[in-house]
Amino acid sequence: MDKKHLKCLLWKGLWLWGALSLVGAWIAGEGGQFMGFGAQHLFSDALVLAALSIPIKLDCHSCFVCQA
Repeated sequence: MDKKHLKCLLWKGLWLWGALSLVGAWIAGEGGQFMGFGAQHLFSDALVLAALSIPIKLDCHSCFVCQA
């Protein structure tokens, strides 16, 4: 597997995982639980995962995989 493919898949995976965590936090509501995690934990996970995905995407220049 090409290094560009791996970075693209990692970026998409982190972004998707963060988006699902955010949706789970909205479903849990204030003080609630979703899949065993509290809303505050899910919100913090979404923030961390989004922050981790940003540098990976910014490092991509003229990528034929993600059309950037």
